[in-house]
Amino acid sequence: MTSIAAEAVSAARPSRGAAPGDLPEPDAWLAAAAHHDELFAPLDRGVRIALVARSAPARMLVWEAGDAGVDARVEPFAGYAASGADIVLAADDESLSDVRRAAAGRLFEVLRAGIRSGHVVCYMLKRRCVLEERGLDELLDALGFAFMGACR
Repeated sequence: MTSIAAEAVSAARPSRGAAPGDLPEPDAWLAAAAHHDELFAPLDRGVRIALVARSAPARMLVWEAGDAGVDARVEPFAGYAASGADIVLAADDESLSDVRRAAAGRLFEVLRAGIRSGHVVCYMLKRRCVLEERGLDELLDALGFAFMGACR
């Protein structure tokens, strides 16, 4: 665990006996979106961000923007292209444990630290300019993908 991730999860409540590869609960994922409303409010309807466990990629936890805001649910994961997601975050078990503990607080710090360390892989399944047009620019910045310049 990186020092940033350790600090971010140190004050978080312990997970309820979660096994390696377990995804966060949809309610916790929904609360995380509500806690970071400034990142989710600009999303276009239909934007999907998925989280999968690299050790057990049969299910994915999805944030999906809709008319009434963001929803969170677990769905089958049949592969990146079939997921319908704009972004898929694939986490190893150690980082997934960190994500579960940080979901109610400093989630984006933990995700960003996991991406930087290689424990979380961020797959952008659409071109960067399309993601930005769909309202994902602030969220991508929160994940550590700052971008300036023309989209080609």
